[in-house]
Amino acid sequence: MRLLNHRITRIAVGILLLLLAAAVLLPGVTGFTSLDGTVNARFAIINAPIDGEIAAPPPRIGTPVAEGEAIATIRNVRVNRAILASLRAEHRTAVDRVAALEQERDELIRLRDELAGRLDVFKSKTIASLERELKVLQKRVEVSRAQDMVARVELDRRSDLESKGIFTRKMVESAEAAGAAAGGELEISNLSVELLQQRLDAVRQGIFIGGDGQNDVPYSRQRQDEVLVRINDLNTRIAENRTRASQAEQQMREEERRVRDLESATIPSPFDGVVWSRNIVGGSNVILNSEMMRILDCRDLFVDILVPEVDYDEIYAGREAEIRLFGRADVFKGKVQSVKGSSAVVEKDSLAAKEPETEDRNARIRILLAPSALNSDFANFCQVGRSVQVRIPKRAIRLSQWIESLWFSLF
Repeated sequence: MRLLNHRITRIAVGILLLLLAAAVLLPGVTGFTSLDGTVNARFAIINAPIDGEIAAPPPRIGTPVAEGEAIATIRNVRVNRAILASLRAEHRTAVDRVAALEQERDELIRLRDELAGRLDVFKSKTIASLERELKVLQKRVEVSRAQDMVARVELDRRSDLESKGIFTRKMVESAEAAGAAAGGELEISNLSVELLQQRLDAVRQGIFIGGDGQNDVPYSRQRQDEVLVRINDLNTRIAENRTRASQAEQQMREEERRVRDLESATIPSPFDGVVWSRNIVGGSNVILNSEMMRILDCRDLFVDILVPEVDYDEIYAGREAEIRLFGRADVFKGKVQSVKGSSAVVEKDSLAAKEPETEDRNARIRILLAPSALNSDFANFCQVGRSVQVRIPKRAIRLSQWIESLWFSLF
């Protein structure tokens, strides 16, 4: 009892109590400490892109997957191919129609060329015939001109003999009549030559004039015109069917792509990660947009902690932080990413671990972990969900501010 009341004992106890109070209060003075942190990360929800059946067993929970690696394959044998079959039939019909129309057009082109050859022969023969007739008429003109000259000479001779009393007046009138007839014959021959020359010139230009002065189109020319009209109509129909075939082919390619996308789909992993959960097995059926699995994204690990909201202004984005997993001595670096007030809405749907919950006035601090071995620790789900201790050191110890805050809190 005397030992407990000894002065040295009392001093030692006082020092121990002082050290204990310093140990309790010093962390709050030199920095901010939180014991309710949890390693957290986001995950990607993989939904089914099509209806169908899982073709192969997907990777199990906890299996690491690489970016681009196939994590699921879906087969759908019930894809509707009726539209594709209809488009194929329409395209085939249009192509066959184009081929048939082109064959008919080629035959008409051959007929047109044949008719053109016949027309050329008919034209050359007609020109040759008219040239011969023209020569005959020209000879007749020469004969008529000679006869007219003979009649004129005979008329002059009889008129002279009449004045001498050798020929009678009747003989002179007979010579005048013969001269008039010869002149008329010459004029008729000249007109016939002019008319025949006009016909010849017209035929050389491809215009056939009948004997009554009207156009006389040969049968070959008529048939050729009909064939040309038919060829032009076929060209129009060929162009229309080619356009229809091209459109059907384009639609068919689009439909084939759609059917191909609907009958099979391979889903790749969006990034390097680990399978967090899955809702499918090999052979199970899925529907469009149904959730199949979740892939944990370990690229950006972070920790959410709670600190009293009175320290909100002291903690801001960019501040350094130290994180230690419970049960491990390793210390990981991090930086404050965001600071939210106590009434801020908490995101839950895309996080792998729960955020700390409280009913007090605490600020929510998110700390982004620096790249470390945790980002590739796929076997342990990158330590997501692990409790951690977080400390954010203060750059300067403001003892007076701490005392004022403590005094305000107490009173």
